[in-house]
Amino acid sequence: MEKIHINDLDQWINEKKSKVERHMIKSRSSEKLIRTRERDKDEQKIMDRLCMKKWKKAEQEGKIKYLSKRKWYYDVD
Repeated sequence: MEKIHINDLDQWINEKKSKVERHMIKSRSSEKLIRTRERDKDEQKIMDRLCMKKWKKAEQEGKIKYLSKRKWYYDVD
């Protein structure tokens, strides 16, 4: 087993870092990452309130058109 000094290791990592980061970005899929952590109760309440405010604002601005009782159209900018 070969011994290596920590400074040499740091230098080797810094030399390879930009190439590895470019490769990671290039190989990353364009799909949105899926959230894996479940939101806690407070975060859920905050997100619900923000979404409700956004929906009501869109209703007031006329961006939501109700086509029937169960169907609607949301005009996205």
